[in-house]
Amino acid sequence: MSTSPYHSAGKLMNQILLEKKSIKAVAFKKSKLTCNKATYATVCNTVQNKHNIDMILNDKGGKLRQAIEMDNARIPGMVYVLLSELLFGPYKSIRGGGKLKRLIMKQERLLKEAKATLVKSDDKRQMNIRVFPRYLRVNKLKASGEEIAKTLGDELAKRSNIKDIEKSIYVDPHVPDLVVLAPKTPLPWHELEMVKSGKVILQDKSSCFSALALVHGSHGDDNGAIHGDFIDACAAPGNKTSHLAALIYDQVKSLPSKKSKKVKVFCFDRSSARLSILESRMSQLAPLVSGEATTGTKTNFPVDICPTLQDFLKAEPSDKTFRNVKSILLDPSCSGSGIVNSPDRLGDLKEEDGNRIKSLSNFQLVALKHSMSFPNVNRIVYSTCSIHQRENEDVVAAALKETNESIEDESMRWMLVTPRILLHWKRRGFAHNDLTKEESDCLVRVNGLDGDDTNGFFVAYFERRGSGFGGIKPPSPMKVFEGVKGIYNGEFDSIVNSVQPCEKPEIKNTNKEKIVVAPVQPNEHSETKQVKEVNKIVQKRKDVPKKAAKRLAWKRKQQEKKLERLKRQKAAKEEERNKKSTS
Repeated sequence: MSTSPYHSAGKLMNQILLEKKSIKAVAFKKSKLTCNKATYATVCNTVQNKHNIDMILNDKGGKLRQAIEMDNARIPGMVYVLLSELLFGPYKSIRGGGKLKRLIMKQERLLKEAKATLVKSDDKRQMNIRVFPRYLRVNKLKASGEEIAKTLGDELAKRSNIKDIEKSIYVDPHVPDLVVLAPKTPLPWHELEMVKSGKVILQDKSSCFSALALVHGSHGDDNGAIHGDFIDACAAPGNKTSHLAALIYDQVKSLPSKKSKKVKVFCFDRSSARLSILESRMSQLAPLVSGEATTGTKTNFPVDICPTLQDFLKAEPSDKTFRNVKSILLDPSCSGSGIVNSPDRLGDLKEEDGNRIKSLSNFQLVALKHSMSFPNVNRIVYSTCSIHQRENEDVVAAALKETNESIEDESMRWMLVTPRILLHWKRRGFAHNDLTKEESDCLVRVNGLDGDDTNGFFVAYFERRGSGFGGIKPPSPMKVFEGVKGIYNGEFDSIVNSVQPCEKPEIKNTNKEKIVVAPVQPNEHSETKQVKEVNKIVQKRKDVPKKAAKRLAWKRKQQEKKLERLKRQKAAKEEERNKKSTS
């Protein structure tokens, strides 16, 4: 199989199956892709289709699994890749050859019949890969919303293949400075100057809730959150840290100069590799800033990012280093079960995966109780990208009960508060035996499979009872800046179905050479499905990159051979019938 165009994808998929890790964990080493983009996209599609492939193979007692010798395959990952290409790929065929392909192709008719019967009726699975709007968080440390909206508008206007509705730019109704675009907007994101320079961050909406709740959660003074330092307990790779820094900066710059002072954010991670990634990102997203150009003076960025190579659980709450820490952001490791739009996550943990969920929830509880033990901390945000109650409500209820029982001073006990900035978010926490209804209603839940246009998430915001942040103050109206159409209200729902959830990256032609590919010439056999696919591609794009053109030319040649073979077979049958009739 070494000559197969799927060799690299099969090996990568096999590694994922064996190690039970996500594609990113296997394919990225030190934040760099260890395979090419085409291989990565192929594996993404395979992972996305794995559930349906298993369902097809296991149908009727696993007859198809036995027929293609799945359990005896030397590289099972290769089998999944080939089946994904045959049953769900853009061409519904397998390129290349080999014994494994021949085994699969013998069962092609039965495989496709099983797919038509089983996958069509499996509506629940069809929901598992969701397509959400594209979210871009404007980095207020380096750019304004107006600047980003104008740049985006110019980029979208250059592309005539994008529909008018897909060129619309909105602001999010819940997260300030979050721009909303059409799902899978076809822009070369990682090549855009605004992304490379850190002016915008590609960040999912729900993951913005953590920092937002910590800085704008209090119902009292807006600036209450920046009267002390911060801890980001599980900081790497740094998206939430950079968001936290931007929100703090926005608050600090509005204070009178006498009250303004540098705020520290201690970023904990026990992995030196992950911490180096965080430091690199922070140097890009939260650099030193200059003072007024007219004064000629320079001032340091008023938020001091302090990377700390240490396990947060081993940080001593009484350490003088943290004596001014008032707020903690805790976003610990979790099952990731809320992430439903990413095909590069294999088999997210289910509630019944008891041992792993139990291990995670135990760690989460220990980390949350440790956060509550810092004597001067008066607010904490606990968040996960999980939808499991065991990692969310169970952890929150246990931490409240066990911590408050050990605190004699009632004013120092912890309570749940609805984050002010998220007062209008409708989905709330699950009912729980150890939480009152009011406490459950303080919890924020997100469910991407139930209408929320973002991945699943959970946020709990805690305050000390005697912290003095009382008083109801509604969130400020969302700012609609120049260049945007308005506040997003589901306008992209109508185009979601026309967008593929995992598109293969466009193959670039570095030689700038274009080749014209001629369609297959029609004849009495040319109405086959494969010929239609080839002609459709060629008609849609007359001039294609060299590599893609070679692939199409190869496919065209194979189809021509097939047509010739069918023609010869038909002629032979005609001749045989004539002989029988004359005899």
